[in-house]
Amino acid sequence: MGVLQNLKLWENNVTFIDENGEMVTKKMPRVAPAAPWKVVGLLTLENWIFFIVGLGAWTADGYDFNAVNLVVTDLSVKFDKSLNAITLSITLTLLFRSLGAFIIGLLSDMFGRKWVMSINLWVLAVLQIGTAFCPNYGAFIGVRSLFGIAMGGIWGLAAALALENMPVDARGLFSGILQQGYSIGYLIAAVMNLAVVPKSPQGYKAIFFIGAGFTAFWAIVVMLIPESRIYRKQDLGEEAQHSMKKRTSLFLKDAKLAAVQYWKMFIYCVVLSSAFNWQSHGSQDMYVTFIKVQKGFDNYTASLLTILGQCGAVVGGAICGYYSQFFGRRLTVVAAVSFGLALIPLWTLPNDWRVLAVGVFFLQAANNGSWGVMPVLLNEYAPPQFRGVFPGTVYQVGNMVSAPAAQIQTVAATHWIKHGRPNYSQVMQIVLCIVFATVGIVTACGQERTGSHFELVSRAGAVHDGKAKEIELDEEAAMEMDGKTGSSHHENAKAVEEQ
Repeated sequence: MGVLQNLKLWENNVTFIDENGEMVTKKMPRVAPAAPWKVVGLLTLENWIFFIVGLGAWTADGYDFNAVNLVVTDLSVKFDKSLNAITLSITLTLLFRSLGAFIIGLLSDMFGRKWVMSINLWVLAVLQIGTAFCPNYGAFIGVRSLFGIAMGGIWGLAAALALENMPVDARGLFSGILQQGYSIGYLIAAVMNLAVVPKSPQGYKAIFFIGAGFTAFWAIVVMLIPESRIYRKQDLGEEAQHSMKKRTSLFLKDAKLAAVQYWKMFIYCVVLSSAFNWQSHGSQDMYVTFIKVQKGFDNYTASLLTILGQCGAVVGGAICGYYSQFFGRRLTVVAAVSFGLALIPLWTLPNDWRVLAVGVFFLQAANNGSWGVMPVLLNEYAPPQFRGVFPGTVYQVGNMVSAPAAQIQTVAATHWIKHGRPNYSQVMQIVLCIVFATVGIVTACGQERTGSHFELVSRAGAVHDGKAKEIELDEEAAMEMDGKTGSSHHENAKAVEEQ
């Protein structure tokens, strides 16, 4: 890994799986991406089905998590607890997500995406209903902890399902759109909180009932689609005759090999995901509370600002995802967080809600612009046979590290009183300055793997001619290749043509 590998504007140094399924490192001159409508035109009907299902599942997940953030004050009154006590549920949800990501991710890598994801979504729907009917604070905390385990499995499965069935040249754009499922879910939850909750006889509970129905809908849709291609095409012939014991043995063999080869990459991705998740939760979890408590706006204005911010997030994610095919994943992230740093004062300091609206729109565009690269980036970094468990686990371990974000900001703000109110503004500014800078630095220190054909590698435990196929990445050899210079123009042109 190294900062100089791909922060140059005129060429990419890329370590990737080529069309032959081999891991290679090449110098690649930058080639302008096709027009967005041409990229969209690359998708077949089946590509669209898998992408829409992945996006829908992640959107439901984003709704379900943020439903609590939007009704923190209502829950505080219901259970007669402080805001600090209610935000503990957010912390616990984030803490338990890594356990779910590991268990559910492993199951999906072994048995396929379809049924594992469907069952996972049904459990989430039931727990949303359970949240609404919690009789006391203890039950509420317990349900949200279980919710964290179930929620942990969705992101890894959604990203794997969508991207492993996606044309390589379209992955940047659709990664950016896919990641905004979280923002779209937050947006839908904010609209429901604005339009439905105040009129519902169920009060704040309505937001959880709607979430349960929305999640159950996607659980049904997943049951009706075909299995991901990588699992369909390898259940024939000799492999189908192996006993479950034999298949499990082969799967574990591949898992051990991946653990030996990728443990350094795992640690790097955990650090990267931790920084990214602090960026996300530091900018979003307490924003509604900040607008209501410190700025003094009503629920309508707070929800409106949240909606505008998530609209900016969707726009930023799509734009940055698209251009990551040209600039590379890492340089795109660095540019996005640099833009975000410049916008922090506009995001928190103004007292006019219209100026705050401009700030939150563009800051969330920068925040989720960098995030839009993450699904494809982590899938390119992952062991190709374990793209269910690896990206999902590192993502959720990063969530676990960022779990105290809401509580830390709440405690710091309540102990830093300004004009008789908690100083969320100053606390959020400090947090965002630190995490934006950290995300840029950590991302710059990684590898570039844009265009990797990870879909060509057989799933874990697959058998070909009596043995499992393996992909091995020699990190030291790759770094030596990164340092070599003087490739001829002919070789570079040929590399572009081959990719």
